[in-house]
Amino acid sequence: MTMAGKKEYWQVMQKRYGTCKTRREKSKIISEVETVLKVHRKSAIRILHGKQRKQKRLCVHPYIYGLDLIAPLKLMWELLGRPCSKRLQPEIPNLLKKLKQFEEITLYKNQEELLTKMSHWIIDNLLHDEKERLKIHGLTGTRRSPLLKSLIPIRTEFRNVRSPGHLEIDCVLHCGESVSGRYAETVNMLDIYTHWNEKRMIVNKTQGKVVATLHLSRSCFPFLVKSVDFDNRREFVNWMMHGYCKKNHISFTRSRPYRKNDQAHIEGKNYQSVRKITGYGRIVNEEIVTVFNDVYENEHRLLTNFFYPTLKLKSKRRKGSKMHKIYEQAKTPYQRVLESANIAQDVKDNLKAQYHSLNPMKLHQSLQRKLTHIQKLQQLEFNNNFKSGNVPTVFVV
Repeated sequence: MTMAGKKEYWQVMQKRYGTCKTRREKSKIISEVETVLKVHRKSAIRILHGKQRKQKRLCVHPYIYGLDLIAPLKLMWELLGRPCSKRLQPEIPNLLKKLKQFEEITLYKNQEELLTKMSHWIIDNLLHDEKERLKIHGLTGTRRSPLLKSLIPIRTEFRNVRSPGHLEIDCVLHCGESVSGRYAETVNMLDIYTHWNEKRMIVNKTQGKVVATLHLSRSCFPFLVKSVDFDNRREFVNWMMHGYCKKNHISFTRSRPYRKNDQAHIEGKNYQSVRKITGYGRIVNEEIVTVFNDVYENEHRLLTNFFYPTLKLKSKRRKGSKMHKIYEQAKTPYQRVLESANIAQDVKDNLKAQYHSLNPMKLHQSLQRKLTHIQKLQQLEFNNNFKSGNVPTVFVV
C-alpha cells in the first residue's frame, strides 16, 4: 500500500471509528487496522483517536568547553597536587590570579571565564585520561602493639574539634613489594581542624626517631599542638611517646585495632600528601631520604599548606542502606588558619606576608627538579646494585 493509500485508509477508518457506539465495535476496527497496516495496537488506537505522537527534538548543546582548556586545567591540577574536582574547582580563581601575578600562564579569548565557571563534571571529563594514566597501588605495614593499651584511651570521632592543635599521626611505608628488611618511612602529621600538614622521612624506624620527628615538627605548626591521635603500632604505643606527651602536656589517644576509619583524616591524606611524591617503591638510600626531607620541609610543605585545597565533612545522614555526605567548600589549610579565631593575629599577618611572596609555579618547578634528581639517584643505585648482583625493588615516582 502506497503512502497516499495509507492516508486515505486512515481517514476512512477514523470516520468508522467515530460512529461506533460500543466498545466491541471499536475493538474490531482497531484489530482490522492492526492486521492490515501491521502497526502496534497502541499506535492504531492513538491515530484513530486523531492524536499524533510528537517527535522529540534532539537537544544539541553548544560545544563550549573545548580541548584547548585541557592544557591550562592540567597545569593547575598539577600545581595543586592533583586534587579531585571538588577540591580543584573552588581554588581555580585564586590560582589563576596568582599565576597571572607572576606571569606564569597565558590564556586566550574567554579561557579564563570558562575555567572559573566549569563544573566538577566537566573537570573530571577533561582530566579523565591523565588520571587513568597515573593510577598506582601499594602495600601496608601496620602491626598491632600490646603495650600501654590500658593507659591510652581510644578515640573514634572528632566532631567536637573546633580549634586547631589536634593532630592525627601515621607512618607511610616506602618498602616496595616487601615489608621485610631496612627501608624508609614518612611520619605524616595532620591537624584535624585546619588540615595543616607536616611530615618527615626516617630510615630504620625506632621509637626515638618517631618521638624526635614529632618534637621537631611541633614548631612548624602555626599553633600549639594540644593532642595527638595515632594507631596501634609500636612506634607510637610505647613508654617513650607516653613520657614525651606527659612532659609536654599533650593529650594522646589511639584508634581501635583494624579500624582505619577511626583515623579517616590522616588515612585520606597519605596518598595526596605522600604517595603522589614518593610513589610506592622501596627507599633505603640515606642521600635520597635527605633530598625527600628537603622537599618535605620546603617546596612541598609550602604547596600543601598554602595552595592545595582540601575538603572537610560538614554533615552526614543515613537513608536506608546509603550514607549521604555533605562537604564544606574546598579550602586550603592557610585559608582555614586565617578564619580561625583561636590563632593570634600576628601569626596570621606573618602567614599573609609569606603567602603574597610565594610563586606556586616556581615552587612546582623546583619540586619537579628535586624529584628528577631523586630519580637519577635511584637509577644510579639500581645500576650499582645490579652490577653487584643485589637488585632492589625498582623505585617509581
